[in-house]
Amino acid sequence: MPPPTIVIVPGLWLGSRPYELLVEEMKKLAPSLTEFIYAPLISTGTCSPGNPTMYDDAMGIRGIIKPLVEAGKRLVIVGHSAGAFLSAMATEDLEVGGKFAAPSGGSGGGGVERFVFIAGGILPLGAPHPELDFLDVRGGEAYCRTPDELLFHDVEPAVAAKYESFFKCQPAEGWAGDCTYCGWEKVPSSYILTEHDRVVPPHVQEACAAIAQSDVIRIPTGHLPMLSDPKLLAEKVVGCLGLDA
Repeated sequence: MPPPTIVIVPGLWLGSRPYELLVEEMKKLAPSLTEFIYAPLISTGTCSPGNPTMYDDAMGIRGIIKPLVEAGKRLVIVGHSAGAFLSAMATEDLEVGGKFAAPSGGSGGGGVERFVFIAGGILPLGAPHPELDFLDVRGGEAYCRTPDELLFHDVEPAVAAKYESFFKCQPAEGWAGDCTYCGWEKVPSSYILTEHDRVVPPHVQEACAAIAQSDVIRIPTGHLPMLSDPKLLAEKVVGCLGLDA
């Protein structure tokens, strides 16, 4: 069976650029992985009012993965931070065996076959999105409060300086909705818990992993392991796929 396509869903502010080091390390560890797709949040870089909401973000992710599933691709979705619950909201009927999953070229059919959550926020069905106490709201724009302390505290200064320049605002509004779907109820999931995280504390991550009944893998990093230790993160992600690293 050919290896899966990896779909990376970033968290708030990030866009896709901070994940390039993770992809580079994953390719070294597992050369059979050749297809990586980014599904960034369409709300990133917008401001309120009139901005895309969390539901628009989920639909944007769905718009990227649905054609892949219909083409028979097997997908593993790697969701970081807010990208975890948003990606899980996006996969209704796109899981392996779902009504939109076309037969693949190999054995079996296509579809989303696993989630890998990295420091992920997980919401049960019907739960409202919580208020975030780490936000710095400026008019209609929301940023991370003290990012050097909360996000980049364990990232090498030169790396932090490079990738911090790619960060954009999130809108201040549009996050008050309820979780409408949980794809992790249909397929297995793994949860990479960042033990030194100052944004999503480890005890919150433990609760999130328990909600999704995920296998838990712990790593001694902050909230951005794709920048602070991309090799270690790549080893753990590849391990979740059942591939040799």
